[in-house]
Amino acid sequence: MQRRLILATLLLAPSWALAHEPRVGPHGGVLVDAGPFHVEITATGANLEVFVSDAQDKPLPASGFKGTAVLVMNGKPHRVALEATRPDRLTGQAAVAKGAPLKGVILLTSPDGKTANAKLE
Repeated sequence: MQRRLILATLLLAPSWALAHEPRVGPHGGVLVDAGPFHVEITATGANLEVFVSDAQDKPLPASGFKGTAVLVMNGKPHRVALEATRPDRLTGQAAVAKGAPLKGVILLTSPDGKTANAKLE
């Protein structure tokens, strides 16, 4: 019985790991899980854009969402307010080095007041 439990755990473990792995999103950014949502983050120059979708990757309107990005740049945390300035995304201003990987956390509050966060590594 113990061997079957170990075997089942080993067979299922890779699928659990893949469910939370960052991947490339439809806008070319990093797509990660954030509670019941998927969040894609792109950075171009000083513009930070965050796209929110549901668990099936269906885009959600940005209106009603609020957010804060806490990015680690040069070893120091930088807070960036994110606002729904366009119908499909939250935006903020942060001087992100071109080509540098995004590291930090995106904190989201959904229109119904629930919070979620997305970790960027």
